[in-house]
Amino acid sequence: MPATRSAVLRTVLTVLLPLLCGIGALTSVRPPAAAPADAPATAFSAERAYEHLERIARHPRPTGGAYTAEVRDYLVATLGGTGLTAEVQRATVFEEERPGDVTGARVENVVARLEGTGDGPAVLLAAHYDSVGNSPGANDDGVAVAALLEAARAIKAAGPTRNDVVVLFTDAEESGSLGARAFVERHRWASDVGVALNFEARGRSGPSIMFESSGAPAGVLNETGTPVASSVSEAVYGLLGHYTDFTVFEKAGIPAMNFAYVGELMHYHTPIDSLEHVDRQSLQHHGEYATDIGAHLASSDLAPSTADEVHFTLPLIGVVSYPLWGTYLLAGLALALLGTGIVMGVRRGALAPRRLAGALPLVLVGTVLGGLVPFALWQALRAFYPGYDDIPNGDVYNSGLYLTAFALLTACALTLWLRWCRKKVSAEDLAAAAAVWWAVLMGVAVLLLPEAAYVFVLPLLAVGPALAFPAFRGIGYAVAAAVGLLLLVPACYLALLVTGLEFAWAVFVLAVALLVLLLSPVSFPFSPPRTLVRWATPLAPVAAVALLAASLITGGFDEDHPEPGTFFYLLDSDTGRAQWGTTDAAPEEWTDAYAPKPVESGRLPKFFRNSYPFRTGEAPAGELPGPEIKVVRNVVADGVRTVRFTVGSRRMPPVLNVTNPSGLRVRSAVVNGTKVTGGKGAPGNGKGSPWTLEFLAVPREGLDITLVVLSDEPFPLRVHDRSFSIEEVPSLADEVDRPEDTMPGNDHGDFVMTSTETVVN
Repeated sequence: MPATRSAVLRTVLTVLLPLLCGIGALTSVRPPAAAPADAPATAFSAERAYEHLERIARHPRPTGGAYTAEVRDYLVATLGGTGLTAEVQRATVFEEERPGDVTGARVENVVARLEGTGDGPAVLLAAHYDSVGNSPGANDDGVAVAALLEAARAIKAAGPTRNDVVVLFTDAEESGSLGARAFVERHRWASDVGVALNFEARGRSGPSIMFESSGAPAGVLNETGTPVASSVSEAVYGLLGHYTDFTVFEKAGIPAMNFAYVGELMHYHTPIDSLEHVDRQSLQHHGEYATDIGAHLASSDLAPSTADEVHFTLPLIGVVSYPLWGTYLLAGLALALLGTGIVMGVRRGALAPRRLAGALPLVLVGTVLGGLVPFALWQALRAFYPGYDDIPNGDVYNSGLYLTAFALLTACALTLWLRWCRKKVSAEDLAAAAAVWWAVLMGVAVLLLPEAAYVFVLPLLAVGPALAFPAFRGIGYAVAAAVGLLLLVPACYLALLVTGLEFAWAVFVLAVALLVLLLSPVSFPFSPPRTLVRWATPLAPVAAVALLAASLITGGFDEDHPEPGTFFYLLDSDTGRAQWGTTDAAPEEWTDAYAPKPVESGRLPKFFRNSYPFRTGEAPAGELPGPEIKVVRNVVADGVRTVRFTVGSRRMPPVLNVTNPSGLRVRSAVVNGTKVTGGKGAPGNGKGSPWTLEFLAVPREGLDITLVVLSDEPFPLRVHDRSFSIEEVPSLADEVDRPEDTMPGNDHGDFVMTSTETVVN
């Protein structure tokens, strides 16, 4: 009987507890079910929102495009029909990201307001309605736009709110969040905003994650039924240097939250970000946030949070948050408990400093092994499928199947390693060494990413007492396992949605570090039942190999899963020479037929500023009017040149680029009457760096530019334009036969560029 009870206990501790915690953790980061079209009027319905999406995401919506204008008018009409006061904000905006590197656009934001009964700050619900030129942008960011239309209707149907609700659909987010800048800097309602909720997408599925916040307490997320948030994602995202409209709101001092879903990155900024690839559950999640949290904030006193927070999601509880200073306090307590446990283990004779020192490198090797397995497998996949090199982050169509195979193979390698280690050192020493390395990881996280350190701190709190008190070992490691899995499983799942196969090794290192911490003391205090071990030992590697084989068989490309590839057409208007080109690291057979010759210098300076692995081939000179430069005024005095000129293009392309390739210092620049370079904090381009302007939605009359150049040397000017599809050029449409199992693989599509150059003497 005691043996039976022991076997049951071991099964519960080693199988059922981790399994339940893992399943519970994953269910806490799932999106809600999509609500039907007949859902109550005050509730959000993904089906009702999808009807808007069908009107929004039929075609690409680049800034200034004809279809973009149709969508703009639809948004104004829909918001007005809902009962909001809607208008279009038109502005010309410039952003100098780096000295001498200017982006500008004529933007058209759609702004609407639902009046509240009080005079408190307004709640801003924001999404961008433009897309990259290559994509219909159904997910990025059509889903968010459709969600906010339905959310505004639901909030209005629920009755008057205390605070006003402002709905903002920005233009030109894909070009530097220029529409958001126009709103916060120039719109009369911007100063009324007390909190902003911004909605984005970087994929086509998965939960909508609150991945970034500033001055907005995470606890408000519990106003919706399925909150998903982790300060791990916020800390990691901050390292990536990406931007969204949230960045503009944050810089303007507006408390804000940023939401996005990121599953299946393969669809991001591609032609397959289309209506048929929209997950209604992700749409529902966006909409519930906007409706539930938006309505709650609109009926609350909006007081910004002044304290930095740590937050994460737990099953059945929701979002848990505490002040950041709590991390430092708990980390200190965890170190103290661990140190006490090790000292008491040494005094009892269960641990010895020399044996512990010998176990430390073994644990380190095991943790590194957890990253080496997926890293090596990914390198092998790249050799097997060269087209994977052109997929962002290696997030291939069947990446979930690959990751499952990676995980099983890693688990098999880890099990063999643990068995070998147990022959070298005792379970007690191995457990203590694993805890020491976990503490090292905790220390690094506390110093570098304190918002993410909770995944290390909280499990370690239970390990120290388990090492110190033999009677507490079973409970201590069971608690550590439960806490570790509840925290780390969601964090790793959300991280893998972003990292793809290419960087999965980094997530695996973290996961394996936890497993080593929890599995190194097997039989100390418990071990899995022998029957389970006997069955799992042969089945796990067989299952892993079978999954990997299935992944390889289904991992290719076809019409439903097209291979991304870059292809473009370049025309030098000065010489009449035209070229096909690609930048694909592993050119496809069809592109190789058009562009077989590598460009040895890696540069095509008349069209691109940077070097790439270009391949080119001769192409017919299409009937394309090139861009035009006309010098209006040129004055040189005291070694300084002031030149005024106009640029434009008769084919009215979406994008026009002006650059000074010589790198002569431009002290100031004025474009259509707006000073875009020069003055305090904007000293002009650095010596040797070109001054560059990229402008979207160029007016029919072109651009009027005045540059003040700190040199009297001859001043070269280069202008090129860009459109997003070869098929849009009648004389070229029949020249290219892109296979059905391929698709354009960059933001600009199979783009067309024409270029001209002049020298101002």
